[in-house]
Amino acid sequence: MRRIEYLDSVRGLAAFAVVIYHFTGWRWAEAMEFKLGAILFNGADAVSLFFVLSGLVLSWKYFHPNESLAIDGAHYRPYVINRVVRLYVPFLAALAVYYLYGHRHDPLRQLAVEFVKNTYHWFEEALLVRGKHDIYGPGWTLEVEMAASLFVPFLALLLRRSRQLFVGFMLAVLFIGSGLIFWGIQHFCLGMLLAYFFRQIEAYDMRQASWYRYRHLLYIGVFALFSIRHITRIYPLGENVNYWLGIFRLDLFHFTGLASALILAFIINRPRVQSWLTTKPLLFLGRISYSVYLVHWFFVAYVMDHWDKLTVHLSTSTQSFWGMLGFTVGATLLTATVFNVLVERPAIRLGRKLSDRLTPRTQRVQHAS
Repeated sequence: MRRIEYLDSVRGLAAFAVVIYHFTGWRWAEAMEFKLGAILFNGADAVSLFFVLSGLVLSWKYFHPNESLAIDGAHYRPYVINRVVRLYVPFLAALAVYYLYGHRHDPLRQLAVEFVKNTYHWFEEALLVRGKHDIYGPGWTLEVEMAASLFVPFLALLLRRSRQLFVGFMLAVLFIGSGLIFWGIQHFCLGMLLAYFFRQIEAYDMRQASWYRYRHLLYIGVFALFSIRHITRIYPLGENVNYWLGIFRLDLFHFTGLASALILAFIINRPRVQSWLTTKPLLFLGRISYSVYLVHWFFVAYVMDHWDKLTVHLSTSTQSFWGMLGFTVGATLLTATVFNVLVERPAIRLGRKLSDRLTPRTQRVQHAS
């Protein structure tokens, strides 16, 4: 299966934006400088980009180079095993570190008793179900990622059968559901449409389009749509707009998901952007992006919990901010690199090994060809 490397870099940049956002938002969430900065450097809605990108990448093999890959029970079992191991093993390793750090002053025996009795509902959080994310706050995105990704083969089968039915499903989910999983599925569906129409998007000549002369206004519009949640923190939508959004079950994340799909479509269409995204530093960041996302919370939380102690030798607030930001980013990237080698890559290999055992030999040959 073809690997689109520049999309790895997009994921890496999104993960990096999340690190910056969580650092700056921890202490300065109500500051106007933060609100304006979040519009320009929007790490909060990088999760929308994650979900749309996952829909694209996970469904790619069902549409390219053709639609001959079988989607049945024999295929679905190894797919689930591979996906679960790939996401869960690194997550559980990171969660264990957060758990132990939060109870680092407790005796080992007490930790063991609390673990067995599930005193802090560790098991619920480890399962990524029911919205339990007290130990690791950003874990809610992994819950959406896990749940929505399990629907991808079914949705691919539907999209193969009928584009109209697929769009109808998206509209049905939009009006029926309002929870995290429902709008997460919407994002995945947008990514799947990008995969389905990938060749057409890649070959599309924007210069021949009637809207090309207004492209800069359109770019600004997409950018504003992507950051609409932060814009509305400064300029609220008002009761009437919120009322109608509620009537149609529209969350602002629906708009950021649409903007994410448009951004990805632009990247797919622009070789110059792809060339920049395939530089070695960005490709490396893309390879460790999941590890970056998993470990960054530890350093952000640590720095914020020990802010006064860590900044005692820094004379100004500006020095404290940039010094601690540099420390957080550097420690995150270094630890994520180690975590990627020791935990994430072995988990990927384990997932593939287990899924290969469950994949019929004829299907493996078909997939390889």
